[in-house]
Amino acid sequence: MAVATGVPVAAIVPGQGVMLESGEGIKAPIVVSNADPVATLRLLGQGAEPSWRHRVEALPITGCTLKLNAALSELPNFKARPGTREPHHLATINTPISKREWKSCYAAARAGKLPERVWTEIYLQTAYDPSVAPEGKHVMSVFSQYVPYAFAEGSWDDHREAAGKMGLASIARFCSNLPEAVIAMDVLGPPDIESRVGLTGGHIFQGECLPPYMWSNRLEPRTTMPGLFLCGACTHPGGSVIAINGRNAAMEILKGER
Repeated sequence: MAVATGVPVAAIVPGQGVMLESGEGIKAPIVVSNADPVATLRLLGQGAEPSWRHRVEALPITGCTLKLNAALSELPNFKARPGTREPHHLATINTPISKREWKSCYAAARAGKLPERVWTEIYLQTAYDPSVAPEGKHVMSVFSQYVPYAFAEGSWDDHREAAGKMGLASIARFCSNLPEAVIAMDVLGPPDIESRVGLTGGHIFQGECLPPYMWSNRLEPRTTMPGLFLCGACTHPGGSVIAINGRNAAMEILKGER
């Protein structure tokens, strides 16, 4: 048995395996794709079964996530629970916005504009493992939404600084030491996520998460093509770091051919 890692796949051939970009073929009766459905469709080419192709082509997959990666001189000091080395720094922290702000934030993003503020989800890795940053320094990563994939005027390079300031300000209103504690910050919009990670549209959930595209309407792990399975966030129950998508794919594979 051969194991190939770090080699780009050029094509999926259902029931036969994959072709690598090098031109080499790897035979495999089962192929499990963690790529988003549009990327998987592209790899299938003319080998895609028409009804499955139609479902994928009808799936909205335009991302709306703003990702911030920041280097900090100290952990955020939250006004509600002061301190820069507290148990709550070990948790996932969310900063809320009002119902009105959710609606206006979404509307602005769909109109190709930056919203006034965003909802954020904050992770402080150095609260767990100080070794990932220089001594006495910290890192913070932030997942937030909504922002445009494309702007009505200009590009992400034109709006990146403003987007970063807006995202940070959405957190700073709850803290006494931000933005002062920020040493440096990386600001990623949906196109940056798309190019860095390979997710079509920069959509981290591999497709829209509104009710028409959730639950039984999500793509199934078992596709309509022989030996091809999906294990990514495009399948039920959607995104998040829960591993259920992979388990569902594994259970389908273990059932064998139908």
